[in-house]
Amino acid sequence: MAPDTPEKDPRELNARLRELLAIPERQRTDEQWDEIIDIEISLGPKKPSANNTYNARSDSQDPNKRPQGKRPGNKPAMPGKHVRKHRPPGPVKT
Repeated sequence: MAPDTPEKDPRELNARLRELLAIPERQRTDEQWDEIIDIEISLGPKKPSANNTYNARSDSQDPNKRPQGKRPGNKPAMPGKHVRKHRPPGPVKT
């Protein structure tokens, strides 16, 4: 698959990838390996484009959006120290 080849239908790419992966690794040619890699890259996750309408900063400016993470009132007693919880006394062993 050449870089100047227009985008193919993902179903066709998946079918071709299955065909290529059915060939045992030792029997694949360099061209087949290259095609497998090209198909896997084209089917992989896409980076958001600069023209994408989503803007990460717009979320932080939204007054109705709650901040993620811990709430401010839930702080440990001493940062970095493990807080032990006491168990109630059990039966006395003799």
